[in-house]
Order: sequence, then structure tokens, then C-alpha cells
Amino acid sequence: MSDLADLLVVHATAVQSMLFGLVIVGCWSAERAWLGASAGRKTRRARINAMFALCALPIQIGMTVICVGFAHWATEAHWGLLYLVPGHDSPWIKYGLMFVVLDFLDYVYHYAMHHVPIFWRVHLVHHTDQAIDVSTTVREHPGETFVRNGFLIAWVILCGASLEVLVLRQTAESVSNILAHTQFRLRERLATVLGWVLITPNLHHVHHHNQLPYTNSNYGDVFSIWDRLFGTHATLAAADTVFGLDTRTRADGDHGFLGALAMPVSGPSTIVR
Repeated sequence: MSDLADLLVVHATAVQSMLFGLVIVGCWSAERAWLGASAGRKTRRARINAMFALCALPIQIGMTVICVGFAHWATEAHWGLLYLVPGHDSPWIKYGLMFVVLDFLDYVYHYAMHHVPIFWRVHLVHHTDQAIDVSTTVREHPGETFVRNGFLIAWVILCGASLEVLVLRQTAESVSNILAHTQFRLRERLATVLGWVLITPNLHHVHHHNQLPYTNSNYGDVFSIWDRLFGTHATLAAADTVFGLDTRTRADGDHGFLGALAMPVSGPSTIVR
């Protein structure tokens, strides 16, 4: 990529990050106003999670430039599984099918983060938030940011995904992740209907339950169909859902930023199976 193209990618990534940051702040304020959460504890948790986002941002931007470069290369070279599909120039294939394939591959990534020991060490940081709200969306260890983007780059090379479908995919993924981590839950009937196809807050809250087998369920990112197909779908009543990890629970519910940052190399590392 040219220096100008690199600069545009960095700028676009930074702008998108700021926009989603504003959305998260808006959702956080709505949670605070409508659900009456404790302002002190909620603010401290948001501050800790925001520090994770700031630490991860340089890695995210740098690896986004690399990913976009591979997407351009794959498109120009006609490299990847996409180009083995008849009619690959059709928008239904190029964008529609590729979006679905990338969502499935993200399910594979999320499954791997729970079942490969070295990956679980960094991913468990996301699960140790003992009171989920929208700020949990950005609670990602910098090590996981590197791994997540590494997987995405691999998927781009494997599939030959274009920059356009990446933008579409990453935007939908970000919106889905933000909504899934909010404290708001859908009414049961609506959640059941939407949950046949999409990941809802109700389903993702189950994934953040502190004990097996629920921690190992509902890996889907945008679509819930993969969990149903591969037997990892689960439901749990809100009253029975306890957030966090039973191996990393603190009585005060707060590990602090430095404590959470050090988790991959400290404390129990029992892999979730």
C-alpha cells in the first residue's frame, strides 16, 4: 500500500473507533439512567475497561493497516477461496456469502480462544468482569487484540475477502458486540425469535456466566446459527446468571486494571473445556 493509503486507513480506523466510542458512552449513560446502577462502581469499571481500549488501540490500528494491505493484494491477485466459487463477482457471493463465511470463521476464532491454552490466558481477561455492561465490550487484553487481528488477517488470506466486505463485516460485528454486552435484555418472546438467527444480549449474557457449561456456549458474533449447528447453544434465565469467572472471583468484584492486565501470567489458568 502507498503511504497515502496507509494514512487513510489509520485515519478511518481512528474515526471509526471514536464513533463507536461515542455509541458506547451513549449506551453506558442510558444504562445508568434507566437501570439505576451504582454510579461509583459503574464509573470505576468503565474507567478500567477504557484503559484496555487505549492500550489496544495502537495494536488495532497497526494490524488494520496490515489486514487492509492483504485484502488489496488478495483482490488484485484473485487469491483465496472466493475465486474458486462460480460467479464470484456477483454481489451475493462477493459480499453476502463472504459476510456469512467471515462470521463463521469468527465463531471458529472465539471457540479457539476458549479451548487453546495460550489463547485462553489472554481471553479470560474479558470474562473476569463481574458485572457486565456496555463497557465490557472494550475489555480486551492487548495480547488478545494481537491474536484476534492475526486470525482476521489469516481469514482474509484464506478467503480473499475484499476491503469492502471487511468494512461491512467489521461494522456489523462492532454494532453486534456493543448491543450484546449492554445490560438491557430483550423480552423473552422477542429474544427467542431473534435468537434463532442473531446473537442477542440475552444469549451473550449466558456466555458470560461464571461457570461451565455456560461459559462454553453462544460463541457466535453476529449470527447464532453456528451455535445451534455445532451444539454450543444455551439459554439461562437472567436471575440465574452470575457474571465473571468462578476461578477469578473477587469479593469486592474489582481486579483493577493492572491486576487484570497481569492475569495471563498470574493466578489460575485452568482452560475452559
